[in-house]
This record gives sequence, structure tokens and C-alpha cells, in this order.
Amino acid sequence: MMIIDDLHTAIETQLAAMLPDIDVRFYPQLDDGERVSLPMLALELSGFDDDAPPGNSQLALLARFEARLVMDPNEADCDRLLPAMAAAIAARIHFQTWDQPVGPAKIGDIGPDGFKAALEGYSVWMIAWTHEIHVGEADDITVPAVVPREVSWNVNGDKVPAP
Repeated sequence: MMIIDDLHTAIETQLAAMLPDIDVRFYPQLDDGERVSLPMLALELSGFDDDAPPGNSQLALLARFEARLVMDPNEADCDRLLPAMAAAIAARIHFQTWDQPVGPAKIGDIGPDGFKAALEGYSVWMIAWTHEIHVGEADDITVPAVVPREVSWNVNGDKVPAP
């Protein structure tokens, strides 16, 4: 079974390693005055959508993730740098599984984001992506019983005994 906490840890750890000059963290407490470094990549699991069942008792979900790239609007060339950085980060996320039992990341929207009140006054671009995950234990799979029997079949006109 895939553990959500393990996926969070893997995403945060691997993105931080890929982006050493960016403060990468899940759910930073920006409203509480937590100090952060800029640029920052604020990550969150924003929800789940139902996905095609895997054919067992597991629940298939599309996990929706969002990464908000936050910069100081007074940074030189911020308006030019922010979209370029967001695109580069999306390329790093694209098709990642983070060494977890999840489907590869599929990038959704990439663009300016002004919807987090705690980030008002900063320049922010959001990168959204999904992973297919399976939740729960699969039922034991039972193979129907078949009575073995010997048969012969015709291969290129020759009768060949079954192995």
C-alpha cells in the first residue's frame, strides 16, 4: 500500500536536492510568521479525484499536487525569471515517480497564482500536477481451477503433442 506521508517526504526531499538554491517545503506556515528564504517552493497536496479502478479492491485516485514558486517582486528581472523557473521546475517534476509506487507525474497548469492570501505581496507562479495512486489492500486474487489435460494441436500442418 502506498503511504501518503512517504510520498510527501520523497517529493520534498528530491525536489530540494534538485533545486539547492530554492527553499522547498510542504505546507509552510506562512500565516504564523514562519521565516522562509526566497525563492521558495511551497508544496501541497490539494485533493483527490476518482480514477479508473485497478480491478481489485484498491481505490484508485488522482492525487493533485501544487507547487507555488514564490519570489520577491523587487528581485531584478522577477517577471522574466519567474516563468522560466516555473517551466524548468515543471520539467523536473514531469514523469517523476519519486521512487514511490505511484503513476508518473502529469503536469497540469503552470501560471501566475494570486489565490493564497498568505502570499499577497509576493510574485507567485503555480505548477500543478497529478499522480495516480492506489489506496487500500488488494483482495486475494483467486485463479479459477482448471482440470489439466493433454491435447495435440496442428502446427504448420504437423500434429505436435502438447508439451
